[in-house]
Amino acid sequence: MTAKQKKIADIVITCIEVVIVLLGIIISAIVIANPIVASGEVASGNIKLLPVLSDSMAGNEKDSFKKGDLVVAKTPKDVRALAVGDIITFKYNINGTEVLNTHRIIEVRADADGKANTYVTHGDNNPVGSNEIVNPNAVLAVYKTHLKGVGSAINWLQQPTHFLLVIVLPLAVLFIYNIVMFVRMLMQWKMEKAAAEAVNNAPAAPVIDEEEIKRKAIEEYLASKGEKSDDKND
Repeated sequence: MTAKQKKIADIVITCIEVVIVLLGIIISAIVIANPIVASGEVASGNIKLLPVLSDSMAGNEKDSFKKGDLVVAKTPKDVRALAVGDIITFKYNINGTEVLNTHRIIEVRADADGKANTYVTHGDNNPVGSNEIVNPNAVLAVYKTHLKGVGSAINWLQQPTHFLLVIVLPLAVLFIYNIVMFVRMLMQWKMEKAAAEAVNNAPAAPVIDEEEIKRKAIEEYLASKGEKSDDKND
């Protein structure tokens, strides 16, 4: 692999790591911040993410939704100022157990001041007449939009084993991988530093004096000429 290819590969790997970490953080925040709907609790923040557990709202309206979707709702500013057509999430008692229910307001019963004292709600897909009477103080959130299919994923990830396998384990592997790569880079840096120090501390090569070499060559040449002259005189 060339230096350019290695650089490109490093950039791609880094981008993948960043995406994995960001997804892990976002999903973890969503799962942890939003209690299981069946518990009858909602998140304390202003925005509520509510996985849909039934098809009671699977109607033909543009804001109808189905089991497995994710409802994005918001805490109402005034629980007594809602209107017909609003979809609300409220606590509902079923056989002595409080659960969350999300249905559409079909009637507002107001007091003399025009403030609601009772909401009549109905699921878009429920039989006619199966209405719920809701006290305004039981309203926890008002529907804003929904995401198809996301609720099933949230419900699945709220299971500890699934969360461990899909979120915790990959992030742990990524963390260990980066630790190993860091150690390898540190060792490589130390080896390169040691090699550089070895080169710097090596004895300097003798300085070659070109003039001295020329002088000796001339002397040897003249000496050889002198020897030849002596041989001829003999």
